[in-house]
Amino acid sequence: KLMKEKLYLVTDIHFDITDGGNDEDEWTDQEYKDLVDSAIGLWYAEDDNHLCDKITEKTGFCIIDIDYTLNTLHPLTSYL
Repeated sequence: KLMKEKLYLVTDIHFDITDGGNDEDEWTDQEYKDLVDSAIGLWYAEDDNHLCDKITEKTGFCIIDIDYTLNTLHPLTSYL
């Protein structure tokens, strides 16, 4: 059965950047912020597992923690 995708708004996310033996110290704050910023925002997904899979696929990193809402009327989406 095909599930309908919903619109998710990712508001905060933390990645496991030690994956593959890389040390977190090799990342600058700006590099990590850019990674986080690339995942924050609107995503279409069938459910929260699908959402995490899509973000991991796009970024190449596993997610430690994620905050999202289905309420897209949110300060992150307002242009005021």
